[in-house]
Amino acid sequence: MKTVKQSIWPVSVFGLGFLILILGLSGVASIQETRRIHEQILAVEDNYRHIERLAEAIRSDVSRVAVLRRDRQIETRNAPSFYTTLLSELRGRVHVNLDQLLILRSEQGGKAFDRLESSLHTYLDSVEVEFHDGPKGAADFSFDTLGPQRTTIFAVTEELEKLNEDNFESRRRALNQSVENLQNDIWETMLTALVLGSVIAAASIFRISSLERETAEQQTATEQAEERLRLLSQQLVSSQEQERKALSRELHDEIGQLLTALRMELGSLERAHTTPGGDPAPHLDQAKKLAESTLRTTRDIAMGLRPAMLDLLGLGPALEWQTREFTRRYDTPIQLAVDGDLKHLSDRQRTYLYRIVQEGLTNCARHAKAKSIRVQLQEADGKLAVAIEDDGVGFKQEDGVAYGLGLLGITERVRELCGQVSIDSKLGKGTRIAVVLPLNEEPQAVTE
Repeated sequence: MKTVKQSIWPVSVFGLGFLILILGLSGVASIQETRRIHEQILAVEDNYRHIERLAEAIRSDVSRVAVLRRDRQIETRNAPSFYTTLLSELRGRVHVNLDQLLILRSEQGGKAFDRLESSLHTYLDSVEVEFHDGPKGAADFSFDTLGPQRTTIFAVTEELEKLNEDNFESRRRALNQSVENLQNDIWETMLTALVLGSVIAAASIFRISSLERETAEQQTATEQAEERLRLLSQQLVSSQEQERKALSRELHDEIGQLLTALRMELGSLERAHTTPGGDPAPHLDQAKKLAESTLRTTRDIAMGLRPAMLDLLGLGPALEWQTREFTRRYDTPIQLAVDGDLKHLSDRQRTYLYRIVQEGLTNCARHAKAKSIRVQLQEADGKLAVAIEDDGVGFKQEDGVAYGLGLLGITERVRELCGQVSIDSKLGKGTRIAVVLPLNEEPQAVTE
């Protein structure tokens, strides 16, 4: 019976493991990419808001400086050092905000940051010089010479805010593109997993269907084998009964009759010996002939069961005797060809080979109606090839399997010798049984 190989498990385990690996790696990568995009979004928003706050703070401080200049011109009750101190505090805050703003400067707005820094330093230096020169009075404040510088600072901060918005939009579009790329990667991963899962499912379904089909075929073959086994068991019992019947008939008809005749001759010999003038010589000769015939018949029966020359002389002489006896009994010529030295065969190999040839010849006698038979044994390359051919009527084979008890016996013996057998038969064209046995392998143990 053919052994079904369960090759689906390695493929399924590898495929499912690979699928899980892809899903796991893609999931981890997606989580990391999502976290990175989220962090970038937060960083862009924080940077945008921070620049806006700093720009607004600088404008506010510049406006406070302008208010401080006006208060200094109008208010005379406060000492000049008071306004100088407030100016120093405002200038310090402006420098702090400016330094933070310069840290956040972008490549696109680098020149604007430089202009803002220059304008702030110029404006604050001018204010500080003005504070050191002393107040000019309220009438002179309407002619503000530092107004254009302050306007320039406001214009630069507005330009920075515009650049900040443009930069924020650019970063936002880049992040949106990253999100789209992440979505595309997730879709590609899902499609890859879907395709791979479909392939694995299709392969599994195909293999499972194949296994179910093979299982059904094996079940059918098992049922057929069980049916053949029942038939062969019946044939075996019938064959055993026929052999016992034949052996009983030969013992009764041949040996029994010879022994009965011998007993009668011995009685006649006894009467001739006790009768005066009787001649015991003819009865003695007849008794000797009957004893020899009984011995010969007993030897023939023993040789038919198992020839002693198989153990004493080897396989070749035993086969020669068997072919001669077959030719004499069935009047069918047999051509025997033995090529090689068969003396090194083990007892089991000799016995099985003898029985294989015997079964083949028996099938020829019972079924083939052959006019000639050829038996050939050839040893080469550590193997022994046995071929039995006849020109008989042949038989119809079913899927290359022969169901007869004799051919089954040949097949089983060859299997126990680790060999191979092929039976080729065609109706009207005879039968050929070919056996190849390895001589260097130990035959399987047989339970008697």
